[in-house]
Amino acid sequence: MSKSTSISRRARLWVMKQCPETYVKLSRAYNSLLWKKEQRGLQGEIMPEGPPSVLFYSYYRCGSMFLSRALEKLAVANGLEHVDYCSYFVKVHPDQGSQLFDKATLARAFHPTGCHYGTLRRAYPVPSHELYRSVLLLRDPRDCLVSHYYSVRDSHTLNNRGNLEARKEALRTDIDQWVLGKAGQYAQDFEQFHARLVGKPGVLFLRYEEMVTAFPDFLRKVVTHTGLDKDQEAVARILEKADFEVSGENLLSHKRSVKPGNHLKKLKPETIDRLNGALAEVLELFDYR
Repeated sequence: MSKSTSISRRARLWVMKQCPETYVKLSRAYNSLLWKKEQRGLQGEIMPEGPPSVLFYSYYRCGSMFLSRALEKLAVANGLEHVDYCSYFVKVHPDQGSQLFDKATLARAFHPTGCHYGTLRRAYPVPSHELYRSVLLLRDPRDCLVSHYYSVRDSHTLNNRGNLEARKEALRTDIDQWVLGKAGQYAQDFEQFHARLVGKPGVLFLRYEEMVTAFPDFLRKVVTHTGLDKDQEAVARILEKADFEVSGENLLSHKRSVKPGNHLKKLKPETIDRLNGALAEVLELFDYR
C-alpha cells in the first residue's frame, strides 16, 4: 500500500468513526453514481463470448477480499468481464439483495461464458451451474464469527444504514453473546453452500486455512481449475504480493488476525461448547470438528 493510499484510508476511517451518519449518506450518494456494469448485467446486457465464466463464492471474513481481488486481476488479464452483484446491492440497493434468489433475475444476470462473477455471498441457484467454473472459499465458521464481530464493531466500511445499525448492536454486545446470536444464520448459509456447491460439477472447494498457510499451491489449484492461466506474469505478481502476516492485532484493520483457531483465544469455554452445538452439522459437513 502506498503512503498516499495509507493516509487516505486513515482519513476515511477517521471520518467514518467520528461522523458515522454523515459517512453513510456520503457513501450512498457516491456509490449511486457507480456500478453501471452491474446495472447492465442485471438487465441481461452483458453476454460476451469466451471461455467458461468463473463464479467465486465465499462468506464473510473468509479471506474473500484478498482472493476476490486476485481473481478479478486474473479475470481481466484473461479477457473476462468482472461483475460484482453483491457489492452493488450492498452499496446501492441494500434492501434489494434478495433479487439474486429470483430465477428470472438470475437467468438474465448470469452468462456462462466470458465473465467473472464475485464475490457471491450466498449459494445463489445460478441456472446451468455446471457450465461455469466455480470456486468456493470457506473458513472454520467459529473463526469467521469471531472475526466478523470485530469487523462489524470496529473496521467494516459503513456502506449503508444496515451496517451502521449492525455496528451499534456490536458495540453494545459482548463477543460471546454476539457470536451465539449469529450462529443460526451462519449454520443455515453454510449448509446451503454444502448442499448446492460442494461436490457438484465444475466446483472447486477450498479452505481459508490452506490459503493462508500454503498460498502458492492454493493459487495453482485456483488457476488450473478456472483456466485463468493465460497470463503467467499476472499470476507471478499475485504470488509476489501475497502477504498473510499480521504483526500484533489492529482492531481497525480489515486484516486483523489470520491465524486458524482464533475462536479458542477469544471466546469463553462455555461459549465454545454452545457454539459447537449450534454449528454441529456444519462442523461435520466441512470436517471442522
